[in-house]
Amino acid sequence: NACYNDIPKKDFKEIGQISDLLGEKAAKILLQSAREKAKPAAAGDYFSGTPVDVSSLTRVSKDDLGLLPQPSQPRYLTALVGIYVRSQPYGGSDKSSN
Repeated sequence: NACYNDIPKKDFKEIGQISDLLGEKAAKILLQSAREKAKPAAAGDYFSGTPVDVSSLTRVSKDDLGLLPQPSQPRYLTALVGIYVRSQPYGGSDKSSN
């Protein structure tokens, strides 16, 4: 059976370089995936319905533009609540257009 000590010393440098390259590529892939998951919502996106059940609340906004995704395992359960004045443009002067 072949073992670690059977690898010629001259090959260790190349093995190290390949291992470093694989590690860098893997780290970039993982970081890119994490960044994509943490991007704020775009126009039309809606992902604020979990983990807190908000099905009994009246939803007025058309999307979650600018909100970050909900954590998969939150430390606390909270809710973002806002006031929408139906007679005012966009629900009031302190609101955005979404």
